[in-house]
Amino acid sequence: MAQVSSSVKKMHFVEIVLILSVVMGTIVRYAFGFQSSFFLEIFCILLALVYFPFGFYFIGKPTDNYSNTISIVLGFIYSLGVMTILISEINIDSYRYPLIADFFILAAVIGYLLYKLRSAEYPRVYINAQLIRVTFIVATSLFILIAK
Repeated sequence: MAQVSSSVKKMHFVEIVLILSVVMGTIVRYAFGFQSSFFLEIFCILLALVYFPFGFYFIGKPTDNYSNTISIVLGFIYSLGVMTILISEINIDSYRYPLIADFFILAAVIGYLLYKLRSAEYPRVYINAQLIRVTFIVATSLFILIAK
């Protein structure tokens, strides 16, 4: 439990608030039938902007010895995942195909992260924070697929 809390502390406050806003907006939309698509669009777009152009800041480097390359690449992949959630939330036709492609891309990211975790190249807290982000994207996408 201490590792999870330290991994969440590695994430920025803005990112945590936007993730929780997207999750709550999705739950309200599908559980209660309230059409809050405007807020979901705003929160998803802001979260995608947090991940891709500003991924080097919000995701950060594992330690000072590393470059920002991994955080920019992961930010791009997470941004694609959030945009896929946005596409499925606003019910664009054939939304299932990007979601399924997103699952394969995120599965590759999980495999890469688990490989780095075993090789002890990156700190455990950094890897766990990335797994929390991937879990958010996958869980929200699965919830949308099941609810529709």
